[in-house]
Amino acid sequence: MTSRVKALLSLISLLALLGLGILARTRVVTRHDLHVDRTVAGFRFPVGTDIALALTAGAGEVVGVVLLLVGLVVLVVRRRRWDAALLAAAVGGGWALGLVMKSLIDRGRPPAALWLLAPDSAPSFPSGHDTTACAMIVVAFLVLRGTGRVRVAAVLAATVFALAVGASRVYLGDHYPTDVLGSWLTVATSALVVWTLTDLGVVQRLSAAVLRDPLLPEPA
Repeated sequence: MTSRVKALLSLISLLALLGLGILARTRVVTRHDLHVDRTVAGFRFPVGTDIALALTAGAGEVVGVVLLLVGLVVLVVRRRRWDAALLAAAVGGGWALGLVMKSLIDRGRPPAALWLLAPDSAPSFPSGHDTTACAMIVVAFLVLRGTGRVRVAAVLAATVFALAVGASRVYLGDHYPTDVLGSWLTVATSALVVWTLTDLGVVQRLSAAVLRDPLLPEPA
């Protein structure tokens, strides 16, 4: 894929994220989101609540940081320093972009009457837990590169986990559906931007000088 196409995809993803965030602040979208949350609340049951709470706990910040560090250690030990740099940039960028979007959009949480688990004080868009869960897809994709079916299975499992975490955030009443969609766009945007930057000659030359990894692309 050419650098221009990568840059275009990055721009489209970023604009989609910003556009969704702006729409999420409108009454029309919030009204439909709230309708979904209330409908889901009507199907709650004890076992489902336990599963949702477990999924949310499994996508907490501490868990995400630990999994990222494990992935980085594995890559560094295997002397895949280029992939380690990509992983740190993509996942770290996703978390940073999520925080920026939360501050920029500043969307309120669903009504407290819907909460089964009191959320933190951070704004609602995008979902922080699901951003972390989506980031695990990137971890699986990069850390397991070259493992064939193992990588495919891990990426699929991480994708299912991210979808389940997103559903759990709506089920628990902590987020609107568009918050969850925003988390997917946040991680996708970060990954696409990092992918685009790898084509820049200055990035390749600097990386070659610092990382000295044989897997590095030839400097442009």
